[in-house]
Amino acid sequence: MGAARGSPAGPRRLPLLSVLLLQLLGGTQAAIVFIKQPSSQDALQGRRALLRCEVEAPGPVHVYWLLDGAPVQDTERRFAQGSSLSFAAVDRLQDSGTFQCVARDDVTGEEARSANASFNIKWIEAGPVVLKHPASEAEIQPQTQVTLRCHIDGHPRPTYQWFRDGSPLSDGQSNHTVSSKERNLTLRPAGPEHSGLYSCCAHNAFGQACSSQNFTLSIADESFARVVLAPQDVVVARNEEAMFHCQFSAQPLPSLQWVFEGDTPITNRSRPPHLRRATVFANGSLLLTQVRPRNAGVYRCIGQGQRGPPVILEATLHLAEIEDMPLFEPRVFTAGSEERVTCLPPKGLPEPSVWWEHAGVRLPTHGRVYQKGHELVLTSIAESDAGVYTCHAANLAGQRRQDINITVASEHLCPEGQGGVEGNPGLGVMDRGFPGAHRRPSQFWALWVESIHYQELE
Repeated sequence: MGAARGSPAGPRRLPLLSVLLLQLLGGTQAAIVFIKQPSSQDALQGRRALLRCEVEAPGPVHVYWLLDGAPVQDTERRFAQGSSLSFAAVDRLQDSGTFQCVARDDVTGEEARSANASFNIKWIEAGPVVLKHPASEAEIQPQTQVTLRCHIDGHPRPTYQWFRDGSPLSDGQSNHTVSSKERNLTLRPAGPEHSGLYSCCAHNAFGQACSSQNFTLSIADESFARVVLAPQDVVVARNEEAMFHCQFSAQPLPSLQWVFEGDTPITNRSRPPHLRRATVFANGSLLLTQVRPRNAGVYRCIGQGQRGPPVILEATLHLAEIEDMPLFEPRVFTAGSEERVTCLPPKGLPEPSVWWEHAGVRLPTHGRVYQKGHELVLTSIAESDAGVYTCHAANLAGQRRQDINITVASEHLCPEGQGGVEGNPGLGVMDRGFPGAHRRPSQFWALWVESIHYQELE
């Protein structure tokens, strides 16, 4: 009986307990649900991106993000936008890794995590062209292998294009090989024909970039003419000598030729009529004697090696010249004042030098009366400063000069009966002249107590 009575009771308890457990378990699973989960995606370096996350829960939940398990802090570049994570500019270094959206019920402590998501960030970054082999430029020799590396990097792996002096290099040429995987250009063997400026460009799904710094490869060939001494421009006076120096080196020795004004060759055996006094020396120097105006012009020194293009150097022969100087007007200065007189240098080649002289003596660059640049400067002018001052200008073509007469007007006490208007002897001011100068009619001023009167004297 006991068993019979207990049999119906057993089945009634078990379903009730099972239902409660199922309800409890079912409630836990359905409490926080991700409506949208973040997903892995392609992104471009420096561009915008968004990882979406939307949560549904019976109560308020707190949503935050993890990157490789660490909480993500909001910045101006990367920040929460609702429950999603927004990127103003994706960064391949700071945004590489695994992102996860986390929703947490702060009351119950319940937490749910989304699926993992990451970026496939596409980027490209410029870099220089550098020498990979040999270790230094000093070790580069003709007929040795030279390898250059293009330091442009990116994801996905870029495709590279090499250039020499701006012209693209094709992969099919026999004198070089290109390795996009290694980003290398190999010249095997390297010769003078490989000399030039090397650059590279690369492109991928992100875009294109070119080398930030290029590499200049210079491989000498002993048979190419190389400059040892280049001629310089020369300025000489008429009937003087002019010398141009020019030298080249090569193995075997290069030829050297002088040409005047483009098409007139100069040799010791054959000289044009206007260059009969020209001599070419064994060391390549060119001497012109008794230079005339018709000898002025452009001289070209041409060096030619056994191989390679000719090397052409130019220098110009100028005939010195100097023009006349403008005239000075006589000047009258007041004693005790400061005055300046500017000497305009004449046009000339080479540029004339300018200096001032007084009484045959060159003026100093400092003192009471001195020269400053092209100016004559007189300070605290005294009666003794009156006289003739000369501005000189000179260059290889000769010398020019111009005189200026300077008169100093000074105060003095007139002798009794002189310097005044009739019946008014008194204190006056009279100019001081200088011997031998061409003077204008002198002027005499009488100073009166009441006013100033002027009287011109012959």
